[in-house]
Amino acid sequence: MVAIAAVDVVVGVYYRFTTTSKMWLDEAQTVNIASFPLRSIGHALRADGAPPLYYYLLHVWIGVAGHSDASIRALSGLFGVLTLPLIWWVARRGFGRIEAIAVLAVVASSPFAAYFSTETRMYSLMVLLATAGIGAVQALLSRPTVPRAALLALITALLLYTHYWALYLFVVVGAWLAFVALRCAGARRRGARFGLGALAAGLVSWVPWVPTFLYQRAHTGTPWSAAPTLAAAFGWFAGFVENQSVQGETLSLHLEIALLCFLVLLIIGFAAVPVGRAHLDVLLTGQPRARVLAGIAIGTLAVGWVASREAGTAFQPRYGSVVFPMLALLVALGIAAMPSRWIQVGVLALVSGLALWTTHWGAHVQRSQAGKVATVLHGTVPKGSLVVVCPDQLGPSLLRYAGASTYGYVGYPRYTSPEIVNWVDYKRAAAATSPAAFAQRVVHQAGDKPFYLVWAVGYGFHRTCAELRGELADASGRPPTQLVQGRKLVYYQSMNLLEYAPR
Repeated sequence: MVAIAAVDVVVGVYYRFTTTSKMWLDEAQTVNIASFPLRSIGHALRADGAPPLYYYLLHVWIGVAGHSDASIRALSGLFGVLTLPLIWWVARRGFGRIEAIAVLAVVASSPFAAYFSTETRMYSLMVLLATAGIGAVQALLSRPTVPRAALLALITALLLYTHYWALYLFVVVGAWLAFVALRCAGARRRGARFGLGALAAGLVSWVPWVPTFLYQRAHTGTPWSAAPTLAAAFGWFAGFVENQSVQGETLSLHLEIALLCFLVLLIIGFAAVPVGRAHLDVLLTGQPRARVLAGIAIGTLAVGWVASREAGTAFQPRYGSVVFPMLALLVALGIAAMPSRWIQVGVLALVSGLALWTTHWGAHVQRSQAGKVATVLHGTVPKGSLVVVCPDQLGPSLLRYAGASTYGYVGYPRYTSPEIVNWVDYKRAAAATSPAAFAQRVVHQAGDKPFYLVWAVGYGFHRTCAELRGELADASGRPPTQLVQGRKLVYYQSMNLLEYAPR
């Protein structure tokens, strides 16, 4: 098992800094906001919908490491690498040597963890902080002290300032700590009370951000997604074994096997106890050391699903980064529950092999076609030409590679620069915009010069951008020429490029 874990760590660390993809919408938008002066980042996030911690860290990181894709993404890679020894320590201290080796291998080879270590977003930081939180709670319950409570309060605050799904986690953790404080005695009761105080202190530290959070909740949200169905909730677990881009659209055979292994090991990790060298006993109430992990992980996902359902917002696997360490620990418990060492080794080898195959594949997934479109723009389009972007959600990635000042960009629906998407009342802005009126405005601005359209379906604009394509042709009297064909099955964020030139 040690040899398998060592290979997983070496290969996993390599793939936490390896991707051939250009940045897509979320990454490019994050970089653009993080590039603002520090004092302006909080205000800019009112129109984006996220807490500020990762953006502040990225701002400082860019100042040190530079603006290239690789150097910017390395911050998430660093968080991903730091998670590995930390989760090994958490498992070693709380469960045992075999469990520690298994969880190290599982997380190191995980395509979920590797992908978000190469994405310029906060999810790798969430995994690191959640792992630290597990260790802090373990330490506090075993020997409650003020410094340990202060550490948990700090982690609570950092998670709240990283992603709002931390709120759902703290609802569940707080309920469990209250239960422990009422039902247990001695050090655990005192530790649980300290833990409740630490959560409260973390929440108090978040109070200055609450007005921004309330504004975001009222005006931003996730306008590109509908409220989740129950079927979507059950299918969500597939996200933990997939690459998070194009590969998630279809499950190949090896991904189906990986998902089956993941679910079976979760169940075994929760409920099974080895008996002898060939049998497992299943406890319907779960083995004691796994109940809390499973309860908090599944409880957080359930609370998040209900909250997303009520608010009509997205329910995406990446938000589950906050419980990913707990699910990984349950899988490790499932591996450790195998009744013989050879079975443990065989299962770990199978899980690692499937995961590393997906991780290797994912390193070459193209998240955005913006680089291809930018290359064609630079080769064929005069500087200063009018480029229409529909929807403007294509803009942050496109402008990163084509140059924000190279062309005159306008984004649909607001007719503003699409370098940063303004999510405030986005659905209302889209509903109030007519493709025909927008096209007339474009034609008037372009005059007798050629203009260009970068467009794609999806993003909540399944017909609108195709309609705009036709309206631009009608309003200008110019049939479009296709310069770049969008390739949805190759690029997660595909883009078409059309030229409207006088004939």
